[in-house]
Amino acid sequence: MKSPTILNYETRPCKFTERRMLLASFMRIIGVLKQEYQYIGFGGLAFTDFKLFHKELHINQMHSIEACYSKEKIEFNKPYSFITIEHNRSTNVLSQIDLKKPTIIWLDYDDTLSDTIFMDLQKVLQELPHGSIYVMSCNRELKNENKETCSVEELRERFGHVVPFRLQKDCCADTNVANTIKQMMEIKCKEIINERNKLAQETVFFKTLYNIKYAENRGARMYTFGGIVLKDSDKEMNLNLSEFDFISTDTPYEINIPNLTHVETNYLNKILNIEEKEKQLVEKKILSADDIEKYKKFYKYLPNFYDVRI
Repeated sequence: MKSPTILNYETRPCKFTERRMLLASFMRIIGVLKQEYQYIGFGGLAFTDFKLFHKELHINQMHSIEACYSKEKIEFNKPYSFITIEHNRSTNVLSQIDLKKPTIIWLDYDDTLSDTIFMDLQKVLQELPHGSIYVMSCNRELKNENKETCSVEELRERFGHVVPFRLQKDCCADTNVANTIKQMMEIKCKEIINERNKLAQETVFFKTLYNIKYAENRGARMYTFGGIVLKDSDKEMNLNLSEFDFISTDTPYEINIPNLTHVETNYLNKILNIEEKEKQLVEKKILSADDIEKYKKFYKYLPNFYDVRI
């Protein structure tokens, strides 16, 4: 992936917050299903997800897919010996990894929605076993060759039958495009699962869990879709995710982080949900009511960046 040459993945606040949100939900799911997982992702040079998921989820079998850098450079930068470097493109690599094991896979693409994403989804979803989690992220902008927002017709020409029949004219405008991508991904998931179940002894279904969007300051507009593979017999299973308001949302859940100082966040932590004190901050024009609400929504997952001499 080329992103690390442009920015440091470890200091992107929205990405960091999303990563922590996913982690919290993964921990709950693992606690319910009690399976041993492998992790597959795009480690880049920072391996941020890998370090976090190893430490917090105790995953010791990991595969990092990377085609951009030399294998020697990636091997030099990998933080743990048990990470297997798959030096090729995802469409080539996924057929070489054992996907019959319980898996958490997060394919965090740099680019916009493409046939590659659907090909990877096809390979993954036709094999992942019960309890496996699939997540993909991509730039949510859908533009034509003239860098203009795609029309419905252009979208159909590009992606064919996975485009829903009934789409509004401005389906690719930023206010609607995340929902459009979600519908396309769900159509493809349903198609793959239906084909898979025709030959399966034990039928499964795919339950959508993640429908998230965000935009870093002066950065890409991103969208994340994902869910879990479950047995048909487990349709009523309680995954213990009810307290997470970002799970299974019909409309895209937006990560929108307020720009607050360290002093402001520390004070907000002290007075959290004390309405009178929160109101005083607004009256003194220290913070806006909107910033306070945003902070309360995401504070559990927000990063703290420090300048440390090592």
